[in-house]
Amino acid sequence: MLTYGLDGVLVMDELENLATNGNIGAEYCLAVAYHEGKSVSRDRAEAVKWYLRAGQKGHLEAQYWLCIIYREGIGVESNALESLYWCRRAAKKKHPKALYALGQWYYGGYDRNMHTDYLSAYVWFSRAVIAGEVGAQDMIDLLEEQMTDLQVLEAKKIMERNLP
Repeated sequence: MLTYGLDGVLVMDELENLATNGNIGAEYCLAVAYHEGKSVSRDRAEAVKWYLRAGQKGHLEAQYWLCIIYREGIGVESNALESLYWCRRAAKKKHPKALYALGQWYYGGYDRNMHTDYLSAYVWFSRAVIAGEVGAQDMIDLLEEQMTDLQVLEAKKIMERNLP
């Protein structure tokens, strides 16, 4: 259980103790505290450390944030493979923002070895819509203007068959 002071502020000593002892929720909360500078000085490298601990244990939000952190190089050197790894882990559990982020990966062709792939982007954005990510529909609409009718049909067939 997390402890709050009389002013409603999280007692950082208690949070750090819980996180150090392996409490996954505390690890994530500590990561957020360092990431955003809440009740502690902002320290993005320390945030990554705690996101990793929680993410490796399966914490879904931590996995999503690792996707973003490694993609953007927040507190760590930008690393496309590491970002994609965490993004896929969270997307596998149907995290709406991770599904959207995968759509962005394929739409934007991040990394020097990855090219734009509208078909895959369409599929991931469609999955994001199903999972409740509001902005994903706008990306599908945009893709439908950029793709051929045959490509859109193929993407919809992939969705029907629930293929990767």
